Amino acid sequence: MIAQGPIFQLCWVVRDMAAAQRRFGERYGVAKWFTIPDVHFGPRLCELRGAPADYTITVGIGYAGGQQLELIEPRGGISLYSEHLDRVGPGLHHAAWVPEDYDGALDEARAAGIEILARGEFEGVGMEFAYLDGGPVGSCFELMRLSDEMKAMFDALVPEGFANPWR
Repeated sequence: MIAQGPIFQLCWVVRDMAAAQRRFGERYGVAKWFTIPDVHFGPRLCELRGAPADYTITVGIGYAGGQQLELIEPRGGISLYSEHLDRVGPGLHHAAWVPEDYDGALDEARAAGIEILARGEFEGVGMEFAYLDGGPVGSCFELMRLSDEMKAMFDALVPEGFANPWR
């Protein structure tokens, strides 16, 4: 099975990070955001449809209870996120899982004929990602490989009283 177990993250692509964070706080009770502005993903470590990719995004991570919510605001270059804004506007972009065997899950996806739309590495933080085609509706899903340090960082962001459901 390519993706199994609890969903680690739900992600929305947004045009305005600050406005989206306020809206998600009001609607879903996200009390605190961890925001990383202007994250650059370059062609040495990232690709889009098999070609080198070069783009910048701002990322916001928050929790609604124990569920991680991610907001991504494209800031420059062509990415799956900027394409999403161009095609359908702001909205839900993907669900993400952290498989026990990341490489095995990607191999299984390829064997099943599922296209890997984009992949890359967040350099220096211990995170790899791959976006897989979700089917005819134009959605995608993400598989992530997280270092123990990244898992601990995400765990530390979960609000008190909630367990991280993906563990």
